[in-house]
Formats: sequence, C-alpha cells, structure tokens
Amino acid sequence: MKQISNLVKLQLKNLYGINVIRHTTDKKVKKRKLALAVVYAVLAVMICFYMGAAAYGYIALGLAEMVPAYLVMISSLLILFFGIFKAGNVIFQRESYDILCSLPVSQTAIVISRFVRMYVENLLLVCGIMLPGILVYGVMIRPGISFYLIGFIVTVFVPLIPITIATFLGALITAIASRMKHKNLVSVVLSLLLFGGIMLGTSQMKMIEDDFSVEMLQSLSDVVLTLIKSIYPPAIWMGNAMLEGNFVTCLLCVVGGVLVFLVAMAIISMNFHGICRGLYSTSAKHDYQMESLKKESVLSALYKREFKRYFSSSIYVTNTIIGPIMAVIFAAAVLGVGVDQIQQGLGIPLNIKGVIPFLLAGIFSIMTTTCTSISMEGKEWWIVKSLPVKTKDLLDSKILLNLSLFLPFYLVAEVLLTIALKPDLIELLWQLVVPVIMILFSCIFGITVNLKMPVFDWENEVVIVKQSASAMIGGLGGLVIILICMVPVLVAQEAYAGLLKAVICVAVVCVTGLLYKKNNAVNLQEL
Repeated sequence: MKQISNLVKLQLKNLYGINVIRHTTDKKVKKRKLALAVVYAVLAVMICFYMGAAAYGYIALGLAEMVPAYLVMISSLLILFFGIFKAGNVIFQRESYDILCSLPVSQTAIVISRFVRMYVENLLLVCGIMLPGILVYGVMIRPGISFYLIGFIVTVFVPLIPITIATFLGALITAIASRMKHKNLVSVVLSLLLFGGIMLGTSQMKMIEDDFSVEMLQSLSDVVLTLIKSIYPPAIWMGNAMLEGNFVTCLLCVVGGVLVFLVAMAIISMNFHGICRGLYSTSAKHDYQMESLKKESVLSALYKREFKRYFSSSIYVTNTIIGPIMAVIFAAAVLGVGVDQIQQGLGIPLNIKGVIPFLLAGIFSIMTTTCTSISMEGKEWWIVKSLPVKTKDLLDSKILLNLSLFLPFYLVAEVLLTIALKPDLIELLWQLVVPVIMILFSCIFGITVNLKMPVFDWENEVVIVKQSASAMIGGLGGLVIILICMVPVLVAQEAYAGLLKAVICVAVVCVTGLLYKKNNAVNLQEL
C-alpha cells in the first residue's frame, strides 16, 4: 500500500506539469506551463458551456428524459475515443519501464498507480460534461434530491468501463503491432481502421430509424434513447437510475463498473512484465554491408530524418493523419449530398459554395505536424543544436514533411470537390489556391507556436501530441483563424466574394511571410 501511495502521488504530481510549476526555477518553463494551464482552463469553460447549452436545448425541445443518458454516453464515448490512442502508452510506459524494473517495486503497485492516473485524468473530463448538464437539468426540471445524489455517484464511476475497454483495445493494437516487422506502421493502420470503424458506425446510426414503428416515431425522445441504447446500453441504465431515483440500479451499475475495472487491473498486474517485454523487446540482424555512399543537400538529409522520425511514432502519426482523412471524407460527403441540398437544408441565403475551400483548409489544419515537431525532438534536441545547420534548413524540413503528408489527401479532396461543385475557371482557381495558402499558413503558424512553447523533457509522446500547449494552440489556432477568415465570404454576396477572397489571401500570405521570416531568425541554441 505504501508503494501504491507513493507511485500514485508521483503520477498525480506529474499530471499536467503540476510538479514542474511548483519546483522549477526557470522562468521561461514556468511561463509555458502557466500558459498551458490557461489553455486548459479556457477549454474547460468551453466544454462546460457547450454541455450546459446542449442540455438546455434538449429540455427546451421536450427531451428532458434523455438528458442524463445523453451526458453519460458523451462522457463514455470521449473517454473511449481518446483513450484508445493513449491508454496503452500510459499503462505500459516504455520510457519509465527500465527504471521501475530495476527498483524493488511491485508490478501491481505500478499498474494500479497508472490506472489511478488515467481515472483521475478522465474524471476531470467527465465532471466538465456531466456537472453542467446536471445543473441545467436541476434548475429547469426541479427533480428530487435523489437525482443529485445518484448523479454525483454516476459521475464518479462513469469513467471505469470506458477506461477498461480503451486500455484493452490500445494494448491489443500495440501487442499485434509488436509482432510485426514494421511495428509502427501496423500500429498506425490498426488505429486508423478502428477510428474508421467508429466513424462508420456513427454515420450508420441513422439507418436504425428505418426499423422504428410509427408509434415510436411519434416520440422523438424514444428514438434518441433507442439510438443511445444501441451505442452504449450502460448510459440508459445510469440515466434511468438518475431519473427514477433508483438506487438499486445505480448500485448495480457501480458494482459492475468497479468489478470490470478491478478485473482489468488484476489481469494486467499479473502479466505486466510479460506484456512489456512482448511490446518492447526487439531483435536485430547484424548483416550490415558497406555500399556506395551518397552525398545529399542539407535540406534533403534533414527532410529524410524528419520523415523517419515521424513514422517512428504511431501516436504522432494517428493524431496528425486524422485531419487529412477527414478532409477527404468531407469532400466525399459534399459530392454525395450536393451543395444544393446543403443550401436548401440550411434554409439561409449564405454563400456555402464559396466557403467550402476554407472549410477544407480548416479540416486539414486541425492538427498539423509542425505544431509539435520541435517538441518531438525530446531529449535529443541537443544533438540537433550541435549540428552545423541553419535554422531555416531545419524548419523547412519540418514544413516540407507536413506539406508532403497532406499533398495526396489534398489532391484526392480537390478532385472530389471539382466533381461535386462543377466550378467555372475562376471558381476552380479559388478552390485550388485558398486551401494551399491556408494550409501553408497553418504549417508555419504551428512552427511559430512550437518555437514559443517547446517541451523537451517529456517521458511520454502522448503528453506532447495530445496535451501540450503547442498542440492545442498550434493545432486549433490555425483552424480558428481560417474560420474567422471564412466568415466575411460566408455572409457576403456572391458578386463580392471573389474580391474578399483575394484580399484575405493576400493578407494571409503577408502574415505567413512575416512568421516565416521571424521563425528563421530564431537562435536554436536559446531554446
């Protein structure tokens, strides 16, 4: 128990860089961590506001009885979705495994401390989703005290089952990949297939409505609850327990979740060292043969280095490749639905066709590789700084990697949009040029942010790719700026849309050039 207590404290103190903020004497590091804390606070406020507004909207539509189940389902799906990509890395941390193995520490204590860390981290997310919805429901519906008591209990225990499922799926992906020759590539493919399955399943949910009877269709609430039950049945059980004040159902759900969680910890604890050895052990063949040496330019060598570094991290790839994949899906959706139907469905005289290039660029910019590419150097950053290369060449190699990664997806998306929109020559020109300019801006903007907030002392790539300030600001900041640029074109008359696009593109090109010049002037030795 003492080992568990110490390891849990260590895990929680390292959560979100709390320990660094408390003890660092480096003012720059402290400012970066405080900036990250501000970003987290803003995101928390946005999540709370959105979930409260969603609960208010459902209640206003007469769907109050589905709000508790909806809150539980959203919480569980978010934990499951994000947990699949990071649970395996958190539970089976490769960087700290060698250190802990050499210490007289029980593997059970190690596993429990890491599960507790995941639970606490996901509990914060659940609170941001559940509590605003429960508060809005309470103010508008005025339920009994049992609703709040069960709601609090449900909030505490909601993360258990999704964490367990995400851990096993993440470990399964890593385990399968570890047996293959190209481990990271297989891990990326399996993760993307799982992501595609989730997206496909979500898109197919509407087809269930065809099986409903007329009586069921008369109540929209029944339809929504049936859909939720088809996705995640425990959400219905917990939601009904909150509505009915049924402590017995609540207790059964809690006991079931705790048992699943404990069984998962027990299984992993008993096999922890074996799993880690299977995941991280490697074999090498010493059959190297000297061949002719080739000379390349500095930029070409750095580009190849970036290419290899990128595909050596499955977390890095899966987190940055989803944007381009979604961009292609978006273009295919426009082709399938048609712009006219989208315009009719909105019922608002907006220039939808003119802003599609901005939307495409925004989706590409959701998470660029550049916004974390410097931080991904990690503890090997000193090697990069010692190389006789210019800042411009190093940063150009990172930008070129991002652009070459996006290029095939961009071409496919443009072909689909051209077929769907049937643009004339001028419209085709804007359709091609606007995304290129915006994507280039988002890449250089990501570099700018990462230069301001680099982190090299990480132990887990998940921290950089998913939780760092540069990932959030650089990944979402480009999207926000592109959407802001899109608004004038959206509301303007079509006669002025071309002029507005020209002005916006010129402005963005100028800003991009200034950022590029400023980035290249940075002294890497000072980072």
